[in-house]
Amino acid sequence: MINKYTIIGTLGILTFSSGLCLLGEAIIRKSQGLDFFLIGTLSLIFVNAGVCVMINTRKLSS
Repeated sequence: MINKYTIIGTLGILTFSSGLCLLGEAIIRKSQGLDFFLIGTLSLIFVNAGVCVMINTRKLSS
């Protein structure tokens, strides 16, 4: 049986991973001399949100 903490934790991992992908895209854009600020900011938000969700899921499930 899958409980709600498993689903929330998985969403945290997916959010964190999406942030890392956006970070890679921002790095590529910066090296090419393109606008990277918006994508870099979004990557920061996604990475931090994913880490926070994962940490809170661990605290709540214990």
